Amino acid sequence: MIKNLLQEGFTLKNRGHYKHAIEVFYKALEEDNNSTELLLEIADLYYKMQNEEKALNYIEQVLNKNPEHIEALQLLEKIFIDKNAYAEAEQTAKNIYCISHNINDLVKIFQLLNLQGKYDEIFEYHVENPNGFIYLEQAKALYYKKELEKSEEILHKALEISPDNQDILLMLGQVYYAQNKKDHCVELLTRLSRDNENPELLNFCGAVESYQNNFKAAKDYVLRAIKLDPKNDEYYFNLANIYFKQGDTVYAKQYYNHAISLKPENRNYHFALANLYYSEKHYKRALEELQEDFFEANLLKAIILYDTGYLALARKELNQLAKDQPQNPILMDYQAKINNELGIN
Repeated sequence: MIKNLLQEGFTLKNRGHYKHAIEVFYKALEEDNNSTELLLEIADLYYKMQNEEKALNYIEQVLNKNPEHIEALQLLEKIFIDKNAYAEAEQTAKNIYCISHNINDLVKIFQLLNLQGKYDEIFEYHVENPNGFIYLEQAKALYYKKELEKSEEILHKALEISPDNQDILLMLGQVYYAQNKKDHCVELLTRLSRDNENPELLNFCGAVESYQNNFKAAKDYVLRAIKLDPKNDEYYFNLANIYFKQGDTVYAKQYYNHAISLKPENRNYHFALANLYYSEKHYKRALEELQEDFFEANLLKAIILYDTGYLALARKELNQLAKDQPQNPILMDYQAKINNELGIN
């Protein structure tokens, strides 16, 4: 009897009839109320029906009977991730790894540490035989920490193991781009699958096409990325950069403002919009966007002071900035211009 019920339940589940499958598994559970596998199947079905509360209830029943039930812990981990409860997901992933000692479960821990910005903790683990995915997560941590050369080095190790892995190739491309190795990015583009519906990949393709002045292709890629992930502020910023580079300031303003609306604390977005206003000689609007807590913004402020005839104030600002970056070529150029106009040797 129970065998027939199990067969019927799995058939219904495979066909997507989750509610009916649960009813069948309930009947099976009446005949074997100690079955952790039946309890897990019911939990999984509730999860597929997006009823996480009931799923958690049945997961708890499984773990009460067997605290080391890996499949139940893995489902619990999924639910925590869905809820953005990354600390709880991390602890669950660590519990799984302590039981399994499987390197793929260690990869999951690294992914969760990266999501929480706990980059240094990744390197506290001693991994004897790293696979490509371990290297990838280590490289991501280094990338987020701005240790780009180390990240690139690890990614090359990853590619020795998995030379065609698209995630590793994309990460290497992002590291190259951050290092301003744009020609390397162009070469790498030939190894990436451009039909992939990965928004990060599409955004990267757009940035590389823009570097080559292929603006139509660049916009198409980034618009596809936005369609897949419409809440990603970086994509709108990159699209604005493409329009600005193309000379279309109307659309560039629109997308810079969209990026700012999604992440108003990002000073780079404000600086880019200020630079656009400066290019249009809308100096007041440019100054309104500048935030004075980083070098580039203060340099642009000094340049605006120069352009509007406030030479002494501009010189004072530049001299202050020269304490941090005395060899900055733009700063030195404007210092020379001002000194020449003021007759200062």
